[in-house]
Amino acid sequence: MTKALLEKMILEETKNLTPEALQEILDFIRFKKLKVSAKESFESEIKRELSNLGELSSIHLEEEFADYKERYTRE
Repeated sequence: MTKALLEKMILEETKNLTPEALQEILDFIRFKKLKVSAKESFESEIKRELSNLGELSSIHLEEEFADYKERYTRE
């Protein structure tokens, strides 16, 4: 189903509900939006952390092998 059709169906289904029932639906919608937002934020944070980890690993490897040729000369 398309988003537009779903929105239309939701509006139709809510037409004769009590204010209390509508409030529950509104609360649920807000909960779902927060949940999606939190998930997106978490995924973004994980990607940023992994990116930083990659940078830190590169720095560590560069430092580890900075004077490799001098320390491990070939005979």
